[in-house]
Amino acid sequence: MKQLVNKRFDETIYKTKLDNGLTVILVHKPEFRNSVALLGTNFGAKQLTQSVNGKLHTYNSGIAHFLEHKLFEKPDEDILSVFTNMGAQANAFTSYNETIYYFQTTKELEKPLKTLLDFVMSIDLTQVGVDKEKGIIIEELRMYQEMPFFRLSMDLLESLFVNYPLRYDIAGTRDSVMAITKEELELAYKTNYHPSQLLLSIVTPTDPQEVLNIIKDNQSQKQFLPIGNVETPSINEPSKVNRKYHEIDMKVNATKYAIAFKQSIPFLNELDAYKANVMTQMLLDINFSKLNPEYQNWINQQIINDLFVYQCDFGVDYGYIQFVSETEQIDKLKSLLVNKMSNLEVDEDRLNQIKKRYLGESISDLSDFETFAIGNFRAHFLDSDAFEVIEILENITIDDLEHLRTQISVENISEVLIRK
Repeated sequence: MKQLVNKRFDETIYKTKLDNGLTVILVHKPEFRNSVALLGTNFGAKQLTQSVNGKLHTYNSGIAHFLEHKLFEKPDEDILSVFTNMGAQANAFTSYNETIYYFQTTKELEKPLKTLLDFVMSIDLTQVGVDKEKGIIIEELRMYQEMPFFRLSMDLLESLFVNYPLRYDIAGTRDSVMAITKEELELAYKTNYHPSQLLLSIVTPTDPQEVLNIIKDNQSQKQFLPIGNVETPSINEPSKVNRKYHEIDMKVNATKYAIAFKQSIPFLNELDAYKANVMTQMLLDINFSKLNPEYQNWINQQIINDLFVYQCDFGVDYGYIQFVSETEQIDKLKSLLVNKMSNLEVDEDRLNQIKKRYLGESISDLSDFETFAIGNFRAHFLDSDAFEVIEILENITIDDLEHLRTQISVENISEVLIRK
């Protein structure tokens, strides 16, 4: 196993790739009792088109989430109960970028770890089971559609994007879920749950070599055919928004408003886009958080309220900045946001405060086993590591923010409104 030693944080990350292609990242925490293990794939809701050995495959939206549901369905056992009986708590989630299955336990690691590997690396699909699951997922979609802020955010993404899969709910749409076939699920599983596409990330007090032996023994009993080269093609997303304005007909007790600014900043790679995410969030904190002396005036004037939130998201081939709030003063809020976004401040004192807070949170995350394990997983797919990610944060300068500010556009805007 390769070792990445960081003396500053007194941490060592062990990393290796097994003969079948499975990547393993281990962090040894001998002073603790808790263990967390996650097994995941870099296949999420936005990977709807994939090239496998040059052959293009296209999936219905919601396919990754559908697979997550089906993996927990085994013919002769309840997987969550199996983990519970071992003294472990298990769960899973699908995002736009990934699907992750995980457990945590204060008891011995071997049995739940083998169970995690076994249940994720096998699937039992029947036509009856697939048809039944469609009804469950559609009901889940209906439930989320009744949540105003969730609906606001999803309709905003649909307004922003013409082609990019972020325009779809992670769980898909009613029509896309109904269109998913057993054969499509089998293809997506075979492609994205092959060991070469999976990463196992563990934080544990158990000795790393002992853990690796458990994993190797488990994998030696499995056979996988090679799948070759799997790539996600870039998507040609126009700079223009899909729709500029949209109203949702929904009963609410306060008017809810969302606005987003679509971005088309070129990035070299995912790590470059990640850095832009961090820097943009810093710019937003400088200008739109309580660090800005104007913030309390916005509250006092009831232009925003305590539910005012903002976020950004950048990838190699997409980007946006969004704001959501309850307000009856829509025109004033829009004017404020467009004006501020057109004239973003860069303040060194506020930047230093923000960097200290971000750094403190990042260092604290090294002691949160679940966050550390997920961080190692995500850093791997950035071709980076948890320590480099912290260094990126520390090394951001006022000049970096000044340069980024010049690249942010306010030309392409989408608005979504739910009237009281």
